[in-house]
Amino acid sequence: MDTDNSFDLQGQVKAAYKDLEGRQPQAALDRLETIQQHSPDNCDVVHLIALSYKALGDLELSKKHFLNCLKINQKQPEVHNNLANVLKSQGHFSEAEKHYLQALSLHPSYLQAQRNLAICYQAQANYPAAIAAFRKAIKLSQQDVSAISGMADCLRLMGDLTAAYQIYQQAIVIDPKNLNSWHNLGLNFHLQGQLGEAINCYRKAHDIAPNAPEVIESLALSLYESGEVTAAIELFTEALNTDPGNVHLHERFNSMLWETEFFDRFGDSYVTAIKRLADSSDVALSYAWMLYRAGKVQQAKSIVDINELYTSEHADVLSLRGQIDAELGDFDSAYPLLAMSLGQQFSKGVAQQMVKIDIVLARYSQAQSLLAKMFSDSPDCQLSWALQSLVWRLSDDARYQWLCDYRQFIQVYQLEVPPAYKSLDDFLTALRDELNPMHRNEREPLLQTLRNGTQTAARLLHAPSPVLQTLKDCLTSIVTRYIKSLPDDLNHPLLSRKSLQFEFSGSWSVKLSANGFHVNHVHPEGWISSSCYISIPSSMDLSDDLDRSKQGHIKFGESPLQLADRERIELSLQPKPGMVVLFPSYFWHGTYPFDGGQEDYRLTTPFDVVPR
Repeated sequence: MDTDNSFDLQGQVKAAYKDLEGRQPQAALDRLETIQQHSPDNCDVVHLIALSYKALGDLELSKKHFLNCLKINQKQPEVHNNLANVLKSQGHFSEAEKHYLQALSLHPSYLQAQRNLAICYQAQANYPAAIAAFRKAIKLSQQDVSAISGMADCLRLMGDLTAAYQIYQQAIVIDPKNLNSWHNLGLNFHLQGQLGEAINCYRKAHDIAPNAPEVIESLALSLYESGEVTAAIELFTEALNTDPGNVHLHERFNSMLWETEFFDRFGDSYVTAIKRLADSSDVALSYAWMLYRAGKVQQAKSIVDINELYTSEHADVLSLRGQIDAELGDFDSAYPLLAMSLGQQFSKGVAQQMVKIDIVLARYSQAQSLLAKMFSDSPDCQLSWALQSLVWRLSDDARYQWLCDYRQFIQVYQLEVPPAYKSLDDFLTALRDELNPMHRNEREPLLQTLRNGTQTAARLLHAPSPVLQTLKDCLTSIVTRYIKSLPDDLNHPLLSRKSLQFEFSGSWSVKLSANGFHVNHVHPEGWISSSCYISIPSSMDLSDDLDRSKQGHIKFGESPLQLADRERIELSLQPKPGMVVLFPSYFWHGTYPFDGGQEDYRLTTPFDVVPR
């Protein structure tokens, strides 16, 4: 190629860099493509092209040019780091880790790469490796608040809340206006049940960044949890007036409204935003999803139609349309839509919906093929194993009994009387007095399985309440006994995870009113699940009629797919106060409704356990 000596290569590269700094990536890219005609193998030019594509959101072309840049010269730590950032954002963590390590081998004191490697480990929930990497970053720069706060985040996520608190405090001493440190210290207090301290931290964060969506969400939901519902509504409303296109805030706000006495305002923020926005397709899609989750399926379909979302071939739109049609019983329309969505990008939820349709239509071989793909992606997903149990049972496959040994895997225990209490009734009364005030809401949360009842947040056993910590100790002992009783089988989804090192991944309280019940369900993210009965109404204790009515019984084996004569209830149990039932999280279970008056209720503390 002839060289144009009049072309100012260095000046043009500097101008492109300024375009990027000025958040004009398209202008930078146009300039760089001209430069590349004069200097096709210039590393700086190819690197800047990659950064331009990244800023434009085209990660594949960005990745391609980062790799081309490294073909020209492998020894570029900054390029390795930037390529790793793209790979990490795409979920390709192993590849990202390789390039971060390559960057550090070329430049051992490269602080940014060291910190990013730690974040990569954190994203994979490899917290010990992340903490070690953050420590190395802090050695490189003892005042690096991002690394210090990141290490505290890992300690919090590991459950070491005391150590996390101390590290957050260190970060705040270095930088009193560090948003992440104040916000996540609030999360740390929130997890400990110290709501007042959490709100104080969230307010500090809100003072620093009043428009930060994650801060607004945390503060508003904490105010709601403390009983300041009006203040929470005002905070969400003000934020959405400022940023009407923020889909996540719409979802959190309307999920909150659904449980309150203001549930008649559910969806109003979406309607207002759609009127205000020139392009409201994302907000309309979110609104349709929220209506679908609330059981307002026809309304969801109307929003899709009115906003012409059906013209979109986006995977999320296809998925929603397919799930709406499936809920309305139009499987012939639903299945192709779901398949098109799955063809664009794999989604466990979409694949599970397709399996459900295959089961309903008795296409068991087709369901099995999809299940195999799902297990390769998420081998421990409990809903996938629940669907597998149906396929095996309905196919007369002997593995059903191996997977669902109801007599062995469902075990019933009784809470023991803690030393500080005179009797079991004394202990249960204390628990009832502690739990009842927590049930402030008007109705069940969205996407939960209870009907005609309320549910608390999912960190009940992490609260600092002495009576709840005593309950946690009792339940820990029972879970330990249950695990020890299980046989060994390295191929079994329950038994292969057997470990005496476990944690309560979710714990909450449910208060059902008369005629309340749980629809049939499983606990997708669990391993071992339980229902612990604190209080039951008199109608559930009528032993003379129990065999006939089964009021309030917990039942196992029946799915929510309404398979008529193909359904089967394998076992049902009569609840008693102080009873603890343990079972695999993939077991289908639900409850029968119970009769009663306005004052009658059933109070439980369900929980999930996972191995550490």
